[in-house]
Amino acid sequence: MSPAKNKKTSIFSMLNIGANAHYSAVAFLLGLIVVFFIFLHYRNPIKLMAKDAVENFGYPALFLLCWAADVIIQPIPADVIVFGTAFGGANIWVTSLIAGFSSGFGGATGYYIGRSFGPWRFRRIFGPKMLRMGRDLFRDHGALAIFVAGVTPVPYSAVCWIGGIYKMSLTKVILASWISRTLRYFVVAWLANLV
Repeated sequence: MSPAKNKKTSIFSMLNIGANAHYSAVAFLLGLIVVFFIFLHYRNPIKLMAKDAVENFGYPALFLLCWAADVIIQPIPADVIVFGTAFGGANIWVTSLIAGFSSGFGGATGYYIGRSFGPWRFRRIFGPKMLRMGRDLFRDHGALAIFVAGVTPVPYSAVCWIGGIYKMSLTKVILASWISRTLRYFVVAWLANLV
């Protein structure tokens, strides 16, 4: 039997992540899971609060709620707020433009969170191999990654954070965010208007 067959394999050994980074990554992921489940547990009260805020305060509330939803990684997407606003009779063009610009500013805020997190912490948690792979992806296709995350279910907030970690051009982050999120929110508002 060859030594390679006797060697235990795990995702961390395949990614060449050391023991200290292993514990940091596990702690980081557990923290994200706890935050996710806290938001998930309070999902309905948060949705009601968002609905009341938009009904009482209109477009400024839409702007702030969409910004907050796109700054942090949480289970209540801004789409719910946009849908509710348009369903309530708001103009779909104004709703999608405000939500798109708000989301772009949320992406820029996430970018700065990633910048403050920095590649050294990312490397410590996920290892040098993942750091190099992410750097190469964002160097070659950063704006495309932001755009794809903006129009698909890929976690947009996380991609903006990663763009900040790899010091991607802030202008590219904002432009890709504004274009992709405005398109997405227009479709959401249009669907809400059809209902």
